[in-house]
Amino acid sequence: MKPLLYSLAFFATATQAADLAQCQTIAEDSARLACYDHLAASATPAAPAVEIVAEQSSVQPLSVAAPADVIAQAEPALVYQAETMALRWELDADAQDGVFNIKPYQPVYILPFSIREHVNRSPCSSVMRTCAQNVGDGYKKYEAKFQLSFKTKFWQDILGSDIDLWGAYTQQSYWQVYDVENSAPFRTTDYKPEMWATIPVDLGPDWLKLRMINLGFAHQSNGQSDPLSRSWNRLYASVGLTSGDASIIVKPWWRVTEKPEKDDNPDMEDYAGRMETLISVPWQDHVFALTWRNNLRFNSSVPNRSSWQLEWAFPLLGRLHGYVQAFDGYGDSMHDYNFKNRGVALGVSLVNWH
Repeated sequence: MKPLLYSLAFFATATQAADLAQCQTIAEDSARLACYDHLAASATPAAPAVEIVAEQSSVQPLSVAAPADVIAQAEPALVYQAETMALRWELDADAQDGVFNIKPYQPVYILPFSIREHVNRSPCSSVMRTCAQNVGDGYKKYEAKFQLSFKTKFWQDILGSDIDLWGAYTQQSYWQVYDVENSAPFRTTDYKPEMWATIPVDLGPDWLKLRMINLGFAHQSNGQSDPLSRSWNRLYASVGLTSGDASIIVKPWWRVTEKPEKDDNPDMEDYAGRMETLISVPWQDHVFALTWRNNLRFNSSVPNRSSWQLEWAFPLLGRLHGYVQAFDGYGDSMHDYNFKNRGVALGVSLVNWH
């Protein structure tokens, strides 16, 4: 309404100006005066229109408060939701998020309560003539465990392709926080930097669809000196599949050989495995995951060995969720790569995972 009134006022003013100019062209005084009188008389009714414009301009728009339930629906709910494989690995064009953004890679958790069936007090490796003795005599079966794991993309759409280059860092620590007699030492810590290329794929039916292929390199070590030093380098090729909301990642690897005099643990693969399979299944607000590692030794002098890790994440408060982890087998840590153990841990997970 206000723009219409402004337009009418402008049009009336322009018309009156044109008529005034026409009156000025009349030479005879009486006729020119009559023309002015006529314009003055016709302009009088226009005054209310100006007042209307002024009155309309002072009117303030009414604000209507939205109902509380509408506002609540508009705000995003802070609930636990597992990311799809396409989002986590940015496999589709609309999921691409650029480079150098720090994001979670493997689960980031704090487990204040972790208990193992046994404590390895004489860690060995195949190149050691004797096992280390009396390591951590005061170590307890229960301790705390935590993991930090982040990734970032270094190069998106390499050379115009759909391939992305990623890098990641994962650190897993075992803390004897309850061993106050020995100043609560860290029992061991594993460090794993890695780099890989992700190739997006979209093949197969919805019940089992191939979504990605990863080609990468990983280094893992415990940062200790002999006789407790552990390290290895691996090249791997993994495939990622989806089946509905569930995801499956199959990851075989090949260990990079080292010179015998520098290899602290040449039999690492026979215990920690030559491949792993990760199955992740979200259900409502929960996520269940199973990791299986195997050394792929069959009908040989080396026994077939496996390890299993079961994980369960469930909502607690907002984005914070509870986390339960159970383990059985070899390679719980690099320190104990050839030591079979089992146990369970309870704590919280800080990011969406798997």
